[in-house]
Amino acid sequence: MKKIVLSLAIIGGLVFTSCKKDATQENLETKLDSITDEVKDTLQEIKEEVAETVPTLEAKIKEAQAELDKAVTVEEKQAATKKLNEAKAALATLKGEAISTVEEVKEEATAAAKKAGETAKKTGTTTAKKTEKAKEEVKKEVVKTKSEIQDAGKKAVEETEAPLKKRTGL
Repeated sequence: MKKIVLSLAIIGGLVFTSCKKDATQENLETKLDSITDEVKDTLQEIKEEVAETVPTLEAKIKEAQAELDKAVTVEEKQAATKKLNEAKAALATLKGEAISTVEEVKEEATAAAKKAGETAKKTGTTTAKKTEKAKEEVKKEVVKTKSEIQDAGKKAVEETEAPLKKRTGL
């Protein structure tokens, strides 16, 4: 995920440098579209990575839950509980990393769009409005992605905690 953020930062820097040298309105609009598209692509990659990893972690959680349900001795219960907690921690870590990366993407994209916006103000208000629209699209996409990641994490935890609560009577 960090490589994605770094590539986005480099692209943002190139876009800004390019816009600074010769900022025609059409060129700047193309650059803004490029920033928006790059952010959407990056966020899609993050979503896909989470979508691929969450089912694996959910399976590990279910497996650990099943082991805990079958455990008879204290040692078996402790081992199964440890495995369950590790799987839940891995899911929480994935969620945290994904949200952190999304925030980094947001910051980089917002900075690139802001720099382009400053240049756009020199070339005309039409492009400035397009810049604001691009920034809003980026923010909306980030919020949507964060929400999807949080929902996936909550769902996985809820699915694994329900059988545990039934079994323990909590």
